Amino acid sequence: MSAVKQKNRFLNQRSFAGLMDVYERNFHLLCRLLPDLDNLPDSLVSRVESSLDLHLTIVERCKYTTTIMLTYYFPVSDDEKTADPDLTIKMYHDARQAEALACMKTGFMPVEHSPEDRKPYVDCRWKSNVFVEKWLRYSLEQGHIFSLERLGSKAVSSHIADLELI
Repeated sequence: MSAVKQKNRFLNQRSFAGLMDVYERNFHLLCRLLPDLDNLPDSLVSRVESSLDLHLTIVERCKYTTTIMLTYYFPVSDDEKTADPDLTIKMYHDARQAEALACMKTGFMPVEHSPEDRKPYVDCRWKSNVFVEKWLRYSLEQGHIFSLERLGSKAVSSHIADLELI
């Protein structure tokens, strides 16, 4: 990221306008992760060598919005797993924005609404959505992608293991 872009990003930090910028970046990252969103089944797992499986659940599909859940599952015991981070994200297709509705990373970062004071609300949304942005970038760097091409071929390259219906 260039110094000018980074400076502008920090100038907008924790403002409503800055938050809208994060929502836009998250939408674009999700479009890269889910290029065939309209045609994907409701539950998929992306498997990439040397990375955790990334689980996708499409919770709701509407004309202008889609709500998804993304997570890794970590083993807690032989028969129990925990979802972390357990993200619920709403994509607004008409506005080209995506926001975290729930972001439980080891039980922290709740997305709350505080009608009396907007500052804690923006701060909470800022933290959660910046985390989502970083995690989406990381997932893409690892090679995760939910596409019909991967679903059909099961393996696009030696780096990508497969995409599985669940």
